[in-house]
Amino acid sequence: MLERSSTQTLTSSPVRSESRRRGLSWTTVEKKIRKLHRASLNDVTEDESRRLYHLELSANRHAGKSPRHVLEQAKAVLRS
Repeated sequence: MLERSSTQTLTSSPVRSESRRRGLSWTTVEKKIRKLHRASLNDVTEDESRRLYHLELSANRHAGKSPRHVLEQAKAVLRS
């Protein structure tokens, strides 16, 4: 049988879940990706813009390995 870790509670919520290393919540990551996207609108291609938008939606839906991983993916889009 699986045991609950010390960080899990009955009221755990993915909205409030944070990355263990950086303390990033999904909401914070969504805001950061949106901010990166807005700041780079003139410098990115349509495909890169679309990818950033999809990553923002992923953060909104809490889809991905972790909030930190989704943010790193967005930064990688801007580096390319």
